[in-house]
Amino acid sequence: MSVETIVLSNDLKELERLGAFLKGLSPAMGMDDQTLFQLNLVCDELITNVILYGHPPEERGMHTIRLDIGAAADGWELCLTDRGVPFNPLLKASPRVDLSMDERGIGGLGIHFVKQVMDDIRYERLNEENILMMTKRRIQKEGIS
Repeated sequence: MSVETIVLSNDLKELERLGAFLKGLSPAMGMDDQTLFQLNLVCDELITNVILYGHPPEERGMHTIRLDIGAAADGWELCLTDRGVPFNPLLKASPRVDLSMDERGIGGLGIHFVKQVMDDIRYERLNEENILMMTKRRIQKEGIS
């Protein structure tokens, strides 16, 4: 499996470069438009969270976030690594989507979206790094197994 890597600084301006990176590698990795859209949203959400909450605001642009993406036979594997504060998004409670926005409060929908879109997500804290490994399986066309 070949792996493509991008290293971003913890600055919101980097999200544009992230989008261009994903769009540029999607043909070689066999991503359809829907998968590209979903992976772009997932990565954008997670990396935005690292940028906004992983380090103090005065350290914006001083740290790196690494994203590795590889194509596998049945889909794609992503690994997001940062040295921010320890944070396991899998422990974040799912928001009450049955409540109004006022009742529910701010936050939590992005991580909920990530959990819904990705087929497998694993987190570990290793060597002072947050490591989030995710798998997205190919969309199976009807009538094709």
